[in-house]
Amino acid sequence: MKNMAELDTKKIVAGIEKLFADNNHFVFWYDAQGEFADNIADITEQLREPVVIMGKNEQFKTKLTLVAMERQGQSALIYSPAPKPDLTENFMTDMLYYSREYTANALVMLRQELRVPDEDAATFQEQKRFFASKDRQAKFQRLYQPGKDLQMAIMAALAGASDHTMTMVLRAVLQAGIGDTNPVLAEFKKYGLLTQFWENVRNAYGFNGATNSLLDFTTALYLNFAYYQMEKDLPRSIDNYKLTSANNAVTFLSLARNDQTFADTYRQLAETVWQHLESFSGVSRQLQQLDIVDLLKTDVFANFDRQILAWVVERLQADDFHAVAGTTPLADVLTQREKMYFGKTYHDAYALLQAALVILTYRRREVKNLAAAKEQYITTDYAMDTAYRHFVQRYDRIAIDLTDLLEGIADKVDNTYVNEFLTPTVTAWTTVYDPRDIEPNSWQRSFYRSFISSAKERIVVIISDAFRFEAAAELKRKLDDQDVYSTELDTVYSELPSVTYFGMPALLPHQTLTYQPDKTVLVDGLKADTLGKRRQILQNRDPQSNADHVMTFLKDWDTPQRKQLLAGQKVVYLYHNEVDATGDDAKTEKQVFNATEEAINTIARTIGFLRNLSVAHIIVTADHGYLYKRSGLDSADKIDISGHDLDVLGQRYAISSETIEQPGVRSQRLGALLDNDDQRRVYYPATDSIFKSAGAGQNYVHGGASPEEMIVPVLHVRTQSGRSKATPVSIKVTEGAHRITSRSVMVPISQEEPVTDKTTAATYVLYFVDSQDRPISNEQRYVADSREDDPQSPSRRQSFYLTLQDRDFDNSGAYYLIIQNAETKEEIQRIQYQMDLTIKGDFGFDI
Repeated sequence: MKNMAELDTKKIVAGIEKLFADNNHFVFWYDAQGEFADNIADITEQLREPVVIMGKNEQFKTKLTLVAMERQGQSALIYSPAPKPDLTENFMTDMLYYSREYTANALVMLRQELRVPDEDAATFQEQKRFFASKDRQAKFQRLYQPGKDLQMAIMAALAGASDHTMTMVLRAVLQAGIGDTNPVLAEFKKYGLLTQFWENVRNAYGFNGATNSLLDFTTALYLNFAYYQMEKDLPRSIDNYKLTSANNAVTFLSLARNDQTFADTYRQLAETVWQHLESFSGVSRQLQQLDIVDLLKTDVFANFDRQILAWVVERLQADDFHAVAGTTPLADVLTQREKMYFGKTYHDAYALLQAALVILTYRRREVKNLAAAKEQYITTDYAMDTAYRHFVQRYDRIAIDLTDLLEGIADKVDNTYVNEFLTPTVTAWTTVYDPRDIEPNSWQRSFYRSFISSAKERIVVIISDAFRFEAAAELKRKLDDQDVYSTELDTVYSELPSVTYFGMPALLPHQTLTYQPDKTVLVDGLKADTLGKRRQILQNRDPQSNADHVMTFLKDWDTPQRKQLLAGQKVVYLYHNEVDATGDDAKTEKQVFNATEEAINTIARTIGFLRNLSVAHIIVTADHGYLYKRSGLDSADKIDISGHDLDVLGQRYAISSETIEQPGVRSQRLGALLDNDDQRRVYYPATDSIFKSAGAGQNYVHGGASPEEMIVPVLHVRTQSGRSKATPVSIKVTEGAHRITSRSVMVPISQEEPVTDKTTAATYVLYFVDSQDRPISNEQRYVADSREDDPQSPSRRQSFYLTLQDRDFDNSGAYYLIIQNAETKEEIQRIQYQMDLTIKGDFGFDI
C-alpha cells in the first residue's frame, strides 16, 4: 500500500537491529507493495548498519556489492521495494540461507500507531484504501478516539465534520445539499460506507423511509420537529414521515439551527422541504390549515410566520382588534413571534403590524382649549405619529413577497391615520390655538432666556432641524435605557410660520426679532442665516460661546479638536440638518422617516461623545416640526389664495398685509407671534391641507399650525461620568426539585427583575449536558426583556420543555441544566439534575 502515514520508524529499526545478532551480516527486507519506500530514508538515518537499496532488475549488481562487503566483514540491510522472487529466479537464494529476513505489515503498524484496537482490525483492513492517503490519515487522527466507532470517525474525516459524532457527520452531509448528487455521500459510497451511514441514520433517528433519500429524511426531521413543538402527533396524511426516535431529531435540529455555522443551511433546507411538501396538495393543505394556536407554538418553517402574518392582517382588516389566538391577544402574538426563530427575518412585518394595531385602535378625545390640546398630544397623541412613522418605515423595507399580503393593511392604516387622527387633530388645534393663551416663557423665542442665560454650568445645545416632539420622546426612551443619563422632556411653542428661518433666530439670545420680506428674521437687527452669523450673535451675548455643525463634530474632528471647541466655553450650539434636508427635497421626501430615525441615532451618538468629554448638561431642541403622510394629495386638499398680495407663500403658510377671508384659512397677527408691533398677518390652513404653491414635494410639509409642527421639544440630558453599571437582568429556575423523570423535562423560568436603566434585556439559552459537557437535549431560548414590575406577570414567567436524546443514561451519573447568555456565550448557571430514568438507545456510536 503506497504512501503510508509517517510511522514510528523507531520500532522498525529496533526490529531490524535484533536480526543482526549472532554474527549475522545481512538482513533482507522484501517490501512487496513498496509500503515503506517513503520511510526508508528515515530508517537509514537511524540504523547502525548501512542500507543497500535493491531496485528492479538489480539482483546481480546487488549480489556483487554484498559479496564485496562480506569479504570485508561488513553488515547491511538489503531493502527491496518489490515482492520476493521465486526460488529459481532469486540470485540471493544462497545468501538467504545464512542471513535473516525482516517483514513488516504497514497496515498493522499504522493501526497500532492510530491506537485502533484489535477488535476493529478487520474493519481497518477493509478501509486500507482510505488510509492510503496521508491527508485522510491526518484528518482521521484528529477525529478518532480509541475505542469509539471506527466507521463514524472515517465518515467524519470524509465529510469534514468537526467530530466523529452522528450529529456532526449529519450536519456536514446536509450542508453539502440534499439533492441527488451529494458529494459527501459520494465519498461514503467510494469507500463502502454509504450503507453503514444509512443504517446509522435509521437507528439514530428512527427513519423508516422506503428509500435512502436525503430529501425524505430531511423532510421527516423538519416535520417531526414542527409537530413536537405543537405537542401533536403527525396527521395521518404525513404519517409516513414519522420518526420513531423523534427526540433525537428534535435535539439535532434545535442545536444545529442555533449554531451560526449551520443556521444558513437550516433556513435553506427549511425552504426546500416546504417546497417539497407543497408538491403534495394534501400535505400542503394540511399545513396551510393548521389552527392559529398550533402555529404560534412552532417556528420550524418560515412559512408558518407568513401564515401568522396573514391571520393578523385578516383580523385587522375586519376590525377584530380584540381577537385572541387561544388566550393570546393580537399584540402579544406579534411580540412573541418576534422573539422566535424567524423573528429577525420578519421583524419589519411584525413591527409594522404592531404599529398598525396602535393606529387602528386609537380613539381620539375632544379638547376644549390650547393647554388641553398640548397636554393630550405630549402625553398620548404623539404616539400616533411615532406609530405611523414606524409603520411607513417598515413597510418600505418589507420583502417583495410580503407586499401583496400587507398592501391592503397599508391603505387602511394610511386612511385611519389621516382621516381619524391627523385631520381632526390639526383641526382641533387650529380651533383652540390663540397666541394670547401662551405664557411668555413657553414661547420658543424665550428659549435662551428660559433655559440658557441663568445656567451656572456649561451647556451644549443640539438643534436638529425638523426634529419633532415624537422623535425627541423616542430619543429620551433610548437614553433612559442607559444608567449614565437622566432626562427631562420639556416643550416650547414655535412661532408661526413654523419654518427654519423663524425657528433658528428664535433660539438665539435677543431683544427683538424682526421679519423681513426676503425670508429673513433679524436678531436685534442682525441676520442669523449662517453658522458664522449665529456664532457671532451668541458671542455678542456671552464671549464664552461657540457654535458648529454636529456632523463636523462627529465625523470630521478627532478628540483634541472636539475638546478645543468646548474649551473655556459656557454655551455651545451644535446644528444638525438631517430631517429637513431630506424632507424638503422632492426626490428624497419619502425617506424623511428614515432620516428621523437616523437623526435620533446621530444625536444619541453625539451625546455619547459629549459625555466622554465631561459635558454634564445637554439640551436637544429643534426649530420646528413637520407633517408627513404617505398618501397623495388631490385638488380638494389644496387651498388657492394666489389672488392676494402675499409677501411669501409656502405650502402651509402665507404672510400678507392683506386681509384674507376664505373658508379653511385662519390667521394670527405677526407681531403677536414675534412680540412686536408688526401688523402683517400669518395665514395657515385650518386643517392638514396645504396652499397651492410652487415648491418641493407635497407629502412632507411644515410652516403651519399643528401640534406636530409647533410643539418643539426641549430635552434636557444630564450625564454621569464613568462606565455604565447596568447589568443584564437575571433569570432563575423556579422549580425546587431538580429531577429528570421523563424524557420531556419542563423547566419553569422567571425573570428576576424588570428591565430598567440599571438592568438591560438579555437572551438566554437553556439545555442539558452530561458530565463531559456534551449536549443531551434540544436548546430553548428565553428573551428576558419585560419591564413589568409585578414578578408574577406572565411576561416575566415562562415554562420550557427540554427533550432528551434517545440514548442510555446513567442514573448515578452527573447531568446539568446549563443557562448561557446567548450573546456573550457566558455560562450563567449550571444546575445539577438527578437522573431518574433510563432511556434505552445505545447505537454503538455517539449521537
